[in-house]
Amino acid sequence: MEKRLVTLEFTGDGFAIVRMRNGQNRLNSTFLGSLNQALDEVERNKECKALITTGEGKFYSNGIDLDWLMGQDGATVDRFSKTLENTLWRVMHFPLPTVAAINGHAFAGGAFLAMSHDYRVMRSDRGWISWNETHLKMRFGDMLLDLLSKKVLAMKSIREAVLFGKRVTAGEAKELFLVDAMTDISDLIPKAKQMAFEALGPNGIDRDMLQRMKQDLYVRPLGNKPFLPGTNVKASKL
Repeated sequence: MEKRLVTLEFTGDGFAIVRMRNGQNRLNSTFLGSLNQALDEVERNKECKALITTGEGKFYSNGIDLDWLMGQDGATVDRFSKTLENTLWRVMHFPLPTVAAINGHAFAGGAFLAMSHDYRVMRSDRGWISWNETHLKMRFGDMLLDLLSKKVLAMKSIREAVLFGKRVTAGEAKELFLVDAMTDISDLIPKAKQMAFEALGPNGIDRDMLQRMKQDLYVRPLGNKPFLPGTNVKASKL
């Protein structure tokens, strides 16, 4: 039986819970394909009120699968880069409230995925969020820099978690406004639901209007830096 990298559950109270279930949940073409299939199903379900993504065990997502990526030809790298970019923007512009329920480590590309959501709640006793590209001697492409500029507004947050790539705990992440709340692992999904319900308000929000407002607020930029210095991987691959 083929292992499902991403599973989708529709709950009786109107939520779509997308669970990433591939160990460290490293991002590659196959994994992103599974994630986008789940997002397709969520969008088709007109009864769904909000989207929650989460992982299992130690990891929310440990970022891009660099071991896989470095072994690919240029055309595959380009396709993956565009798929990753499109996926992050898709979540940024999703027509429902979105909450990342960060169950464990969220590094680099995994941190970007979490930040692309409307809200984030993080497990309080375990896990870090961090952009470790400085330590990997890799640069961000324009799209990722733009995402950071829209989602991480405090200079202290950029300095600690991005520039110096520190491993930020849940408590520190809340102080740095990287996450909105932290809680015990047993309460992670209920807390994510509560945040989404509060975002919807008593009367709900029109899907199309919510998506248009996100598109207006988070305008997708044009162009990308062409290459990462000293590697054969383009700058938008982190």
